[in-house]
Amino acid sequence: MKRLTKQEVKDLDLTDREVRIACERIKRDYSFGLFNDRVTPLQNTRLLEDELRRRGYATGS
Repeated sequence: MKRLTKQEVKDLDLTDREVRIACERIKRDYSFGLFNDRVTPLQNTRLLEDELRRRGYATGS
């Protein structure tokens, strides 16, 4: 998994629903142990959740 930057998350121009789905998929795959790298998925999830917070949505974390 490639590490995202804040600018890349903004440039993706995802809908709120797509951002939430991406967060959930990363968390699910992480919990199943599908990632060799433990740091990047967490960083990407945090960036996506920050984007949701910026848009005014609670992320539940």
